[in-house]
Amino acid sequence: MAPDLRIGCCSWTADSWWGRVYPEKLPERDRLSWYASLYDTVEVDSTYYRDPGSLLFRRWASATPDRFVFALKFPRDLLDPRAPVDRDKVHGFLSHIRELGPKLGPVLLQFPPWVRPGRATRFLEELLGELERGVRYAVELREKGWFQGEVFQRLTRTLGDRRISLAWSSLTYVEIPPEITGDFVYLRFIGDHETIPAQRHGEVRVDRTPELRTWSERLRESIQERSLGVFVYFNNHFEGFAPASVNRFRAGMGLPPVEYAPGSPVEGAPPSDPRGAYDWRSLDEPP
Repeated sequence: MAPDLRIGCCSWTADSWWGRVYPEKLPERDRLSWYASLYDTVEVDSTYYRDPGSLLFRRWASATPDRFVFALKFPRDLLDPRAPVDRDKVHGFLSHIRELGPKLGPVLLQFPPWVRPGRATRFLEELLGELERGVRYAVELREKGWFQGEVFQRLTRTLGDRRISLAWSSLTYVEIPPEITGDFVYLRFIGDHETIPAQRHGEVRVDRTPELRTWSERLRESIQERSLGVFVYFNNHFEGFAPASVNRFRAGMGLPPVEYAPGSPVEGAPPSDPRGAYDWRSLDEPP
C-alpha cells in the first residue's frame, strides 16, 4: 500500500449530498469543515473556472484540519493553446495558492478534449516551463492522439524531465495509459455528464465495477516497491454518488469505508472481510 494514499471527491458542494453526507440544517458555510472531518483530501473544481484569489485560499486552509490536502484545478483560461502563455496570470495563480501552506496538494492542468497534439504540444511545453518548482503538478489530456507513437514518447519525456505526473483518468471516450512520469499518481474517476446527469445524482446508478477493478489493479502494480504518493478522486458523474464510489474503491484496496452518514449503514460498503483486502468478485452484481 502506498505510504501516502488519499482518496476523496471532486468538490464538496454537490446539492444531492444534503441529507446524505450533510445534515439538512447544516449551514452552507460549514460544508467544507464537515467534508474535511470525513475525508483527508478534495479536488477543487471551482478553480478551473477562475482564480479565487489569496483570501479564499486562506479561508479554506483555516476551515480544515492539519492533515487535509487540497488538489486544485489550474484555471481554464490559462490552458487555451490558441493564445500565448500568460506568464503573469500563471505566476499570480501559483502565488495565490501558496496561501494554503502545507495543505496545498497537486495542481491539475486539465485540458479539454478538443486540445490535440500539434500546436498545443509547443504550448504545453512552454506552459510547463513557467511552472514554479516546489509544487506537485499533474497533466490531464483527453484526446487519443496524445497517447500514440512519437507524440506519446515526446509527452512522457517532457513530463518525466520535469517530474510532472500524467493524470490517470477513467473516462468513457478515451483510454489513458497508466504511465508514471512523476513521483506521485493522480487518478480520477470521471465518467461522463450524459450517462448520469446532475439531476440524477444521489445514489449509485451505474455499476462501474470493471473500471474500479482495473484501476485498483494498475495502482497496486505501480506502487509496489515504489515510494509514490497517491491521490484518487471521484466525480458524481462516475456512478451517480461519489461518496459511495469512494467506499467501493476503498474496499477494493483493503481499506475501511468512510462513515459519511453517522448512525446509519454505510452506503457503498461491502460486508467486512477479516482477510483485509476485499474480493472484487463480490461487487460484480449491480449495486
